[in-house]
Parts: sequence; C-alpha cells; structure tokens
Amino acid sequence: MERHSHGTRERVLEYVIEHHGARVEELSEALGVKVAAVRRHLDHLRADELIESRPVKQATGRPYLSWYPTPKGAGEAPPAYADLFARVLGWLGEEHIDEAVATGVAASLAERHRDEVAGSESGEDLVEHVTESLRREGILETWRAEADGFHLVNSCCPYPQAAELSRLPCEADRQAISLLIGTDVEQIERIVDGSHCCEFLVQLKTEHEHEGAATSDAAEGNA
Repeated sequence: MERHSHGTRERVLEYVIEHHGARVEELSEALGVKVAAVRRHLDHLRADELIESRPVKQATGRPYLSWYPTPKGAGEAPPAYADLFARVLGWLGEEHIDEAVATGVAASLAERHRDEVAGSESGEDLVEHVTESLRREGILETWRAEADGFHLVNSCCPYPQAAELSRLPCEADRQAISLLIGTDVEQIERIVDGSHCCEFLVQLKTEHEHEGAATSDAAEGNA
C-alpha cells in the first residue's frame, strides 16, 4: 500500500514544473516511486488541469509522452528556486538591480550547460541542443524555423512572480541563450506581458551567408 500519497502527488507536480518534458520513467527513477503510481498521479494532475502531456516522436520506436505544467499548475506550486528568486527581487527592489546582475546570472547558467552543447553544428543542430539543455531548467520547450530565424519558445513561465517584479529573470535567460548559441538573441514575447508564451528570436547566418562572408574576406585579403 502506497503511503504519503499526497506528498508524492506534490513531488510529481514539482518535478514536472522543474523539469519540463519529463517522462514517466524519469519521474519514477528520480522520485523512487513505482511507474504505475507515477502514472496514476500524472492522470490525476492532468484531470485537475495542472499538467498536460505531449507526444514526442523518436527516430525509431513508438512516440512517448512528455509532461509539462499548465499555467495553472505552475502558479499553484512554483519551484523553490523560483519562489526564492521572487522574494529576493521583491526585497531588493528594481532600483537596486542593474544589468551586471543579469549578466552574472546568465554567465553562470550558460556555463552549467556549456559542455552539453559543445561540438554542436551551427543552425538547427545547435538550436536543438540548446533548447534541450534549457528545457531541464524550464526556460525553453521547443523551437521552430521561420523566414526571420529560429524561434525558441516556452509556454509556461518558470518564475512568473519574479518576472512581475523585474525584467532581470527574462534578461538573464535571454543572455544565457545568447551565450550558448554564440549570437545575439531577442526576446519578442513574454507571458507576463499577456502573451501566450515566452519567445526568443535567433537570427543565425545560413551556410550560404557564411560562405559569402568568407569569400568577401578572402577578396579583401587579396586586394
């Protein structure tokens, strides 16, 4: 008979909030709970509209379900880090926070994931690896390529309370993505401003543009 079921439910919810895209097997291993029990809690949390599942295609084998918090779920049980972030920002006040703080936070976050994206090819491969790395932080979920560049998206703000108080969390995330990708990144949407998602735009050079730049440099060198 399973004990402390309420505590397990909260742990499952908190893990999904902190690790966007979590799988059942990952939850089971991380929390030390049987797969069947995890599935039961996930079903209940989904029925309460606190989490949602999304199918993920694999190169081989059947698709699997990954789990994400809904805005309702994220607001009901924010991760301890996000809650602490909000309290610290509220205590400091916007006037005491400068750009150097965001830069320092971004550098620390980027360094934590540097090895995970090292060796990635430019373009889609790099964007995919950066998105995957920051998915575990709750900062990004997915990406898509459009005519104006790559759009990196998160449908659930990882720290809504903190973002209401200051732009520091969003700016730190933007800079961290920029450091990992190696080019400037623009944030074009924020949930806290009323958008349905947080969205970043990355304008990477295509292989043709890189070749054109190399040709131009070579021409200048021969001039």
